[in-house]
Amino acid sequence: MLCVSNHKVSYGQSEVIHGLNFDVKPNEIVAIMGRNGMGKTTLMKSLIGVLPSEGSITLDNVEMAKMKSHQRVAGGMSFVPQGRMIFSTMTVKENIETGLTTTREKQVPQDLYDLFPVLLEMKSRRGGNLSGGQQQQLAIARALASKPKMLLLDEPTEGI
Repeated sequence: MLCVSNHKVSYGQSEVIHGLNFDVKPNEIVAIMGRNGMGKTTLMKSLIGVLPSEGSITLDNVEMAKMKSHQRVAGGMSFVPQGRMIFSTMTVKENIETGLTTTREKQVPQDLYDLFPVLLEMKSRRGGNLSGGQQQQLAIARALASKPKMLLLDEPTEGI
């Protein structure tokens, strides 16, 4: 499903990720663990295309390394960044709708509200007025709205 080969990421002259190789099979869950500053967030940002990288990133045999972030999302990747990055002045419903851009759907799929029932109850509330745990659920629901093949979660339990 996901194949990462000779993955390298640098900040200026400083190489942070040095030729990383790994595969993720369908329905497999992989946790990247390590202390602060070990490159976990850098890896996530480079996989989704926020940070430039070298090497190969393929998802279902489609090379994504040269694609922009929005193309990677359209190709089946989705990302929940550390700190959630929800739109605080938009409603819960509007936040989730921003994740629908790669699908043909116009309405938030009911299965997302089934997965996160609190979001249905609060769909008219502004995202910034939710608790940390509710904001995390919102960020995950927004990412799932694109119907990804691969979901990347950076620090998913932070602030909960």
